[in-house]
Amino acid sequence: MNILERLVYDRLKKSPALKSLARDFYQSLFDLVPVKKVWSKNPITVREGYFFGFHDHCPFSADNTMLLANRYDIPLRMPEKGESVEVGYFSGSNWETFTPLCKSRAWNWHQGCKLQWRGNLNQLVFNDFAHGKTISRIYCIDTGTLRDLPEAISSISGDGQYGIGYSFARVQKCMPGYGYPYETDEPDLNNPVTSESGIYRINLDSGKIDQLVSIAGLVELAPEESMNGAKHFVSHALFSPSGNRFTFMHRWFKGDVRNRYSRLISMDIQGKDLHIFPARDMVSHVAWRNNEEILAYCRVNNRDAYYLFTDQTGSFKIIGPDVLLSDGHPSVSPDERFVITDTYPDRTRRISLLKYDMEKEELEKLAYLIHPRKFQSSNPYHNWRCDLHPRWDRYGEAVCFDSAHTGTRSLCTMKV
Repeated sequence: MNILERLVYDRLKKSPALKSLARDFYQSLFDLVPVKKVWSKNPITVREGYFFGFHDHCPFSADNTMLLANRYDIPLRMPEKGESVEVGYFSGSNWETFTPLCKSRAWNWHQGCKLQWRGNLNQLVFNDFAHGKTISRIYCIDTGTLRDLPEAISSISGDGQYGIGYSFARVQKCMPGYGYPYETDEPDLNNPVTSESGIYRINLDSGKIDQLVSIAGLVELAPEESMNGAKHFVSHALFSPSGNRFTFMHRWFKGDVRNRYSRLISMDIQGKDLHIFPARDMVSHVAWRNNEEILAYCRVNNRDAYYLFTDQTGSFKIIGPDVLLSDGHPSVSPDERFVITDTYPDRTRRISLLKYDMEKEELEKLAYLIHPRKFQSSNPYHNWRCDLHPRWDRYGEAVCFDSAHTGTRSLCTMKV
């Protein structure tokens, strides 16, 4: 992002509709300029017709031999009721052979079906729609059996004992494209504030559900003036590596769903020791570095940047203040030293894949890719953009990301 682009961004960041119009016009001018469409430091393996989803879960099995994936067969549009993705994994040399396992009818382009491994077990967990509601399912690779859980999940603890979740129906109404296309009889779904919905914990063995905090409870927690008259929801819950704590976003808006406020909160697995991080108004993407530190792109003291927070304290510092200049989807390497992240399309629709060394404070560009204009989301209700959402493998030797640089949404891997 150059100086002019940063100036326009800062002026329009509170007017998302105008920001989108300015972006579209600016990019259309540069469509006339010929640019190299693909560059990468190392070869990219492309698996067309597959994707994983968000950046916050590792798709690689504990032994790094299997790579989770969703296979889709619908055109480039929003998923409709009853349409499914095929859930499975790639294995073999360079993860080239796909094994289909089952299907999910609860998915979106940004987060897939929240597909993830259950700890170190040969079991995968994903969301689905059945019996008139959104649920989650556990598939055991060793036995080929499938077991239902009563609610959808967002994140699984590292020991595979618990899941945490929230109302994806409420998310779909408040943040279209991150929920699922189903009407439900969920109570208080249309109410701005509710005590019926919030963050819940699921015991993955017994299926027991415990609500940890309600939306009404969050609204009462250090209320802000912008909350008055707003509709509230929660999203993006994510366990720490140990599973003892987790983070989530408390969000609210008035009118345009894009004009939302966010704050980042952590709590323990019992729903105690809540901590509100010192970010204000905007929090976009989060990654745990370890059990104490959280990396987030957010706004602190009216400055948007990558911040490294220490949980349950007011301590923080900016990461890459002179080189990491725009929002992205971070993932921290297993040795806690490197951050892999991406950018949104620039004026030439070029998306960068970046690696930042937190020890040496150095940035390395791994690739840049140009996505066709058709992958640009025109509005919140036509939300099929393809972000890279990069994710480390278990050894810190390769990354997995989604890309549409071939003209087709694809699951990609690259050695780093």
